[in-house]
Amino acid sequence: MGDFSLRAARIQLGALIAALFIAILIAIGITAGAFVLSFAVQRDLARQGTLPENLAWIFPVIVDSAILGSTIAIVILSKLKMSKWDKGFYIALAVTVVAISILGNAYHAFHAASAAQSQVAAGTDIGFVPLDPAIAALIAIIPPALVLAFTHGLGILIKATGIAYTDYKMQADEHAAQDEAPTALENRNSHKPATAVAQHLPAIEEPPKIAVRVHPPHPPAGDTVIDVIDPPATTPDLSADLDWFITQSDLPAAVKDTARRKLADPNLTWESIAQTSNPPVATSTSWRRYEKFDTAARAAGFENPPLIDMRASDIDCADDLIAST
Repeated sequence: MGDFSLRAARIQLGALIAALFIAILIAIGITAGAFVLSFAVQRDLARQGTLPENLAWIFPVIVDSAILGSTIAIVILSKLKMSKWDKGFYIALAVTVVAISILGNAYHAFHAASAAQSQVAAGTDIGFVPLDPAIAALIAIIPPALVLAFTHGLGILIKATGIAYTDYKMQADEHAAQDEAPTALENRNSHKPATAVAQHLPAIEEPPKIAVRVHPPHPPAGDTVIDVIDPPATTPDLSADLDWFITQSDLPAAVKDTARRKLADPNLTWESIAQTSNPPVATSTSWRRYEKFDTAARAAGFENPPLIDMRASDIDCADDLIAST
């Protein structure tokens, strides 16, 4: 995952957040305008429905409040993991109250246009030319229909923003994990001459030779005494040098910790190392950390042993990844 992909994901997320903010402002404006227009129409319908004059305003308040409440609920619930029935209830409620508003506006506009045409036909000057009742009804339903449409559009934008955020976070995590991996995996087993690092390693002195004089119990006359000099069969303590190398290296602290734990117990699995890290990391991340140390140690001249066999570690890492999935 390159920096370009990460930057593109960040730009996409920012663009969606900006689009969502603008859409919310537009939806607020459309809803406020639809409420103002619908309030007058619904109050007039309440009067025509013989509701008391002083209480007629309650009807449009109920209808418009139901539209507002269901709209807010749909927007909030769109990103929550809830049952389809709970989300469907508010969707059905929004559709129902918007349909009531649409039918009321259409009915009121149709009859108002019909009455205006009758007045014009009777010779009354009403100050304008009324539209056909059907056209007037279609115009009247535009505001509440747009409220319903923008409510659905906001839900789509919120889902798209959530998907873009998930994609950006995943790419950011992968990019951070790759920063800990070695730049060239094929150089894992390459052996470079120990130059600067080897100069700082403590010198391993050759053990002194021990002279052993062997004499037969009763050497015959004329025989010579043989001196046998054998060096002791000892192996330099490379583990101490490796620990010194880990301490003096400029590797990250997490890489040093992973290396020491794996070298101390080669049977320790990568999954166990990952889960007990502070903080816990992915199984592949613990393997990459040791691989980064392994590359640096082999470049300094260390071999197997005391380093573990990375070929076997690759198999163990694959097993851990399969088990973790």
